[in-house]
Amino acid sequence: MAVSSQAFATGKSSALPPPNLRPARFDDYAQIARLEKTHGLESQPLEDWKGIWTGNPIWQRLGENWPIGWVLEDNAGRIVGSMMNVPSLYKYCGRDFISANGRGWVVSPDYRGVALWLMGEYFNQQNAELFINTTVGPLAQQTFGQLASRVPAGDWQTIAYWITGYRGFAEKSLQSFGIPARQLLSYPAGAALWVKDALSTKALPDAPKAVAIGRAEHFDDRFDAFWEELVRQNPHKLLAARDSRSLSWHYAIPMRRKRLWIFTASRGESLRAYCVVKRHDEPNGLRNRMRLVDYQSLETDVDLLPALLKTSLERCTVEKMFVLEHLGYGLPKMKAFDGLAPHRKKLDYWPFYYYAADPQINSQLASTDVWDPSVFDGDASFE
Repeated sequence: MAVSSQAFATGKSSALPPPNLRPARFDDYAQIARLEKTHGLESQPLEDWKGIWTGNPIWQRLGENWPIGWVLEDNAGRIVGSMMNVPSLYKYCGRDFISANGRGWVVSPDYRGVALWLMGEYFNQQNAELFINTTVGPLAQQTFGQLASRVPAGDWQTIAYWITGYRGFAEKSLQSFGIPARQLLSYPAGAALWVKDALSTKALPDAPKAVAIGRAEHFDDRFDAFWEELVRQNPHKLLAARDSRSLSWHYAIPMRRKRLWIFTASRGESLRAYCVVKRHDEPNGLRNRMRLVDYQSLETDVDLLPALLKTSLERCTVEKMFVLEHLGYGLPKMKAFDGLAPHRKKLDYWPFYYYAADPQINSQLASTDVWDPSVFDGDASFE
């Protein structure tokens, strides 16, 4: 969950009257967007923002029983704090579970002393069975560490990556260190990086002859059949819904903005694996960056990820992207990415937390074997 630095700003407590806490409404959009923008969070246009709920396949099932979030309102009716609440569907052991994905926790400095009111409403809501958050920032870690648990599968502080645009990557790196004449120096620096990688990086293999690698422009009915088989193969895994409607809703914003690539591996007419790659620019850092969001496969005796990665890297080069990366190191199905990507970087925070309202389910989720986590979980790939 993205969190504004203002939510935990230090200083004296406010002498203002306490704000009113209430459920958020769609007509709060303008004030919430203004609050988020003021305090460094990215806000979406109204239709994109509203569509996160109304476009959701499970929205009609939940309807008015699901709060879209909560706001803090001062005595003048101004919204001074907000936290959004997005539902998603999960499958586990033959059951459907509704997950609450927290989003955009922001509070004005004068009301920082009651920022946790919003978090209390989130974790105490009645209709959520799971609480999954994949964008917990460094300022929110302490709070989440007390109320939820780190996902036990994978290292969510490590990013593995390929450089696909050496001069651009070098220029941005030089800029981050404040080095002058970075445009001029980016040419020899980029060349040195290219030589280093060329000498040390293994080539990615092609797909098996019976497998065709392709691109999809949208999520068609092949993904429905794929999802049904994925659930059958993994009855004891916690899986976020990946039928065509759920995928189309989840990725609606980046698809409209032409920031999403879908690569497929098929045997004849049968979809056997796919990966989703999304543009993931840093607001004040590296641009032209692509992130592998999700990889799913029905194959049990061959790993199709290397062939999908090869196609992804080729497109990154053509589209002049600087980096292809993956967050979440050490996951079994991502072994090819971890083993072949030549570069690593470390986050200084852990972004992926979970909690289940049922103590028995919460205990089961402490097992690594239950999880198949990716950036598809939570709200990390909505935009």
